[in-house]
Amino acid sequence: MADIFDEVSEDLRKDQYKQIWLKYKKFIISFILIFVVSISAFKYIEYYQEKKRMEIAALYFDGVQEIENKNLEKAEVIFKKIIENADIGYTVLSYFKLANINFNKKDFQSMESNYDKIIGLKKINKAYKEFALILKITNSPNITKDEKIKFLKPFLTSPSELQPIASELEILYLIENKKMKTAENKLEELLKQKNISNNQKNRLSIIDEIYFK
Repeated sequence: MADIFDEVSEDLRKDQYKQIWLKYKKFIISFILIFVVSISAFKYIEYYQEKKRMEIAALYFDGVQEIENKNLEKAEVIFKKIIENADIGYTVLSYFKLANINFNKKDFQSMESNYDKIIGLKKINKAYKEFALILKITNSPNITKDEKIKFLKPFLTSPSELQPIASELEILYLIENKKMKTAENKLEELLKQKNISNNQKNRLSIIDEIYFK
């Protein structure tokens, strides 16, 4: 008797499944197709992005090789192409390389422009912007010593990994501007700081020996 009821129940379930399938088969098939297409599209995008990253990386090292071979014009074309197609990481690196090429070509206006582009980028680590500003200050002959000291103020008045370097640069610019007493006081203050490296202490000691002893 129980077997008969089980068979009837099984037949009812099959009939229910059949009715559900007939009623909703279009939606079920559509859902499966959308799912399969979505997975395929995701895998393709993932593959494409990885392929693009590898191509950009290869292109970047081609640019570096052209610099080493003194082919600055070719290198410049490569890094500009990278900036047009790369993610933010390779874009920042390429701007640094372009600025260095401009410096070697003595095209200081273009060099400053490339550093300014790094400084103006959003969603990048603050350290990259600060490093770009330091390089702009130190490498540009178009900026006066007074202007350079002014540019250094943000480093000197707020916490920064580059603060010790900025302080050292300020001392050198003060010396060049013949502001010897101010430079000597700042040198003494910097030598007392605990966060400066031994290499920097040695450099500061040499400056002290040359100008103030």
